[in-house]
Amino acid sequence: MSVLSRVRNRASRISTFQAGLIAIALTVVALYFAFGGSLPWQSSFQLRAVVTSANQLHSRTPVRIAGIDVGRVEGIKRGPGRLATVTMSLQDSALPIHRDATLKIRPRIFLEGNFFVDLQPGTPASPTVGSGYEIPVTQTAIPVQLDQVLDVLRRGTREDLASVVHELAAALGKGGADALKQSLPYWQPAFLSSAIAAEATRGLHAHDLSGSIADLERLAGTLSRHRASLTSLISSLDLTLEALASRSTALAASLPELDALLREARPTFVELNALFPIARTFVAAVRPGLREAPATLEVANPLLAQLQGLLSPPELPRLVQVGTPAIRTLASAEPHLRTILRLLYPVTECLRRDAVPTLGTPVQDPPHTTGDPPYRELLHAWVGLASESQNFTGDGPAIRYHAGFGDQTFLTGTIPAEGQQLVGITENKLLGSRPRFTHVQPPLRPHASCLKQRRPNLHADTGPAEQ
Repeated sequence: MSVLSRVRNRASRISTFQAGLIAIALTVVALYFAFGGSLPWQSSFQLRAVVTSANQLHSRTPVRIAGIDVGRVEGIKRGPGRLATVTMSLQDSALPIHRDATLKIRPRIFLEGNFFVDLQPGTPASPTVGSGYEIPVTQTAIPVQLDQVLDVLRRGTREDLASVVHELAAALGKGGADALKQSLPYWQPAFLSSAIAAEATRGLHAHDLSGSIADLERLAGTLSRHRASLTSLISSLDLTLEALASRSTALAASLPELDALLREARPTFVELNALFPIARTFVAAVRPGLREAPATLEVANPLLAQLQGLLSPPELPRLVQVGTPAIRTLASAEPHLRTILRLLYPVTECLRRDAVPTLGTPVQDPPHTTGDPPYRELLHAWVGLASESQNFTGDGPAIRYHAGFGDQTFLTGTIPAEGQQLVGITENKLLGSRPRFTHVQPPLRPHASCLKQRRPNLHADTGPAEQ
């Protein structure tokens, strides 16, 4: 009985006011945690993002990754400029965040209301970022509201849109729908080829895109420096389009022929598809030259200016007027020129196939082989004969005789006028004869054309010396 009385005495010490304060404190804590509050000692990852508009966001807007809440919006600050900076607090489950992370503001379902932040943490290949990192505005997006769509559709835009819809209906009603239906079987290979082309545009190396952007920047800078030429080009294009518009009937008549052209071009496209691997190798090899091309083109600008002056009126009409008689003369001479070329073809082909390779092949004549082609050895022989015919001072020609003595006798041929043998003597025996006499006539057909003859072979074997 004494213990129970003590407990009742302690309970009676808590007043009604104190009990009310405790109940209020417990209710506040419960509501804080119920609405997503965090512990005061709990650290969170801070991530900032620059968006074009933050009207859809407010404090405590949820941040989701793959549909799962990983944080909330803590604050929104105006700037820089007309933009807004959103500060988010992320849980540890949202980490890591990479440098190429993207952010989109999306509407929630009807029962949820308002919007949420859809965060894509980025790719593993990109470096990670720390707390306080700011996602640039180029990597963020906001939803398009209905009032923005209606604001764009003003009277002029609505009239243009209605005109486009009417023209599209007329095109589909006059055979366009049937043509579209017939083209459906070709969509799959077309989309497949487009996907391959899109994959190829991604490049082969890590910095192909940045290099392309840098090249486009230089191209834009060059165009800005030559605004007068660009204006002239646009004016010429305008004249070309006006000429096409004036010939719209002929242009419409040529469109049906485009179908036959495409059917004929399909084998060519197949060959081009097989050529693309070689083209990739060629592009990789020609890329260093293209990097040097801007400097070369800068040097060629004066020449292009001169050509522009030459081709602009009145020089171009005058040049055409002067060249017209010569062109007409060439046209009248075309049949005779075809006959001349037909007669010259066997000669040039004989020179290309037989004469030039033969004159360029060195003759093997050991131990006197020089390695030079025959035409060069012939020139050396002429030079040697010219030097041998000079006297010891080089002032004039001289006749030289060489006498041979010995007990070896050999015949060098017959004198045509007298029919007698030429006899020589030497003290050394004959080692052999080159070319070796085979009693076989060379394969020459006098009445056959050069293209049907066998190419001459200057290689000769060494035969034994005759007794």
